[in-house]
Amino acid sequence: MNHYSDEEQRIAQIYDRYYLDVYRFIMCFTGHKSEAEDLTQETFIQVLKSLPTYNSSYPLKSWVLSIAKHVTIDQHRRRKFYHLFKDSYFQQLISSERSPSQWMEIKTERQMVRELYLK
Repeated sequence: MNHYSDEEQRIAQIYDRYYLDVYRFIMCFTGHKSEAEDLTQETFIQVLKSLPTYNSSYPLKSWVLSIAKHVTIDQHRRRKFYHLFKDSYFQQLISSERSPSQWMEIKTERQMVRELYLK
C-alpha cells in the first residue's frame, strides 16, 4: 500500500530521473563536487517550489535544467559580490547606531541621575 500522494510521487520521480543530469550540468560550471551537490539540492528545492507553475507544453528536463542554470548563476553572482569586498572592508563600516552596550550605559547613567535628583 502506497502512502504517498500523487504530488509526492511526481516529485520523487522528477528527482530520481533528473538528479544525475542536474548534478553533471552544475559540475561542469563549478568544477567542485561539494558545491555541485549543494547547488543540485538547491535546484530541486526550487523545482519543488515552482512545480505548480510548470507549463507542461515544455519538456520537463529543459525546465529543470533551466532552474539549475539560474540557481548556479545566482550563486556565482553572490560569490562574485562577496569577493569584491574583503572581510576587512565590512569590518571597517561604522554604524551610525549605538551598540547595545552603549545603550545600556546611557540607560544606567540616566537612572543614576534620576535617583540623585529625586533624593
